[in-house]
This record gives sequence, C-alpha cells and structure tokens, in this order.
Amino acid sequence: MDAQDQEEDKIWSDTVRRETTPERAAIARPVTPRASRPASGRQSRMQLGVIIALALACLVLVVIVGVTFVQWRTQAAAQETLRLSQEAQRQAQAQLEQMRREALTRQAQLEAEQQRQEEKRIQAFNEQQRAAEAARRAEAEAADRREKAWARFYRPPPHCETAATMECTNRFIRAKRTFDEKYAKGQL
Repeated sequence: MDAQDQEEDKIWSDTVRRETTPERAAIARPVTPRASRPASGRQSRMQLGVIIALALACLVLVVIVGVTFVQWRTQAAAQETLRLSQEAQRQAQAQLEQMRREALTRQAQLEAEQQRQEEKRIQAFNEQQRAAEAARRAEAEAADRREKAWARFYRPPPHCETAATMECTNRFIRAKRTFDEKYAKGQL
C-alpha cells in the first residue's frame, strides 16, 4: 500500500470514530492539491536510496583506504626487512673480515714463533757443535800436552830403542804407571 492510500484509510478511520462521513471530513479540512503535497513515500524511498548509495560509497572509500594502508604497511615492512637484511649482511661481512684479520694475525704469530723456535734450535745446535768442537780441541790439546809431558818424562835408554827386551818393556810399563799417577795429581 502506498502512502496516499494509507492516508485515506486514516481519514476514513478518523471519520468513523467521530461518526462523520468522509464528505464532511473533506469539508472540515482544506484539500491541498496533489502536486503541492509532499510525496512522502517516494521521498522516503529516494532518501533510502541516497543513504544506501552514500553508505556504499563510504564502504568503498574505507576499503580503498584500508587496502592502501595495508599496501603501505607491506611496503614499509619490506623496506625494513631489506634494511635489516643489509645490516645483517654488513655485520656478517665485518665479522668475516675481523675473523680473517685475526686469522692472519694468528698465522703471523705462529710463523714468528716457529721462526723463533727454529732460530733457537739452530742456535742450540751451533752451541752444541761449538761445545763439541771445543771439547775435541781440549781433548786433543790435553792429549798433546800429555804426550809432550810423557816425552819429557820418559826417555828410553839407548839400548831399548833398538831392542825390545823384557827388561825394556817392564821399564816402560813402570815409567808409564809412575807418569799416570804424577800426571793425575798435576805434578807434571
């Protein structure tokens, strides 16, 4: 039922209650032309359509703003992730460089230590060689001194130089024992 029919029904129901007829009610109330009366049914339908259209427009606007915001946040997050990734890569590269420098330092220290040990080993070997040479020289010198001291201590009699007799051999052995005792005591 449209609004005009409802209005006529209302008028009729009002007249029935007052026990008046619709003609009398029409006389009592001034009649307004239809064009000047507001078309409340059409207007309300039109207003409802405008409200729905505005609501849909607002909803579309909200969706667009929401999508734009989500895209912005996604882009910002991607940029932050990229920045963090680059920072992590830079730190990893710095750590790698630091580890490389430390490895080179350790290698250099190890080589220096090996060089020092090699030098010490060579020096110790040279000292041992010098000490062994000095000992051989001292031993040779001692043997030479002993030989010279023996030559000064014992002169074989002339007859023992040509003949090797038992008496010459015994004389030589006794002289050698005496020489060894005196030489050991430092008397020669």
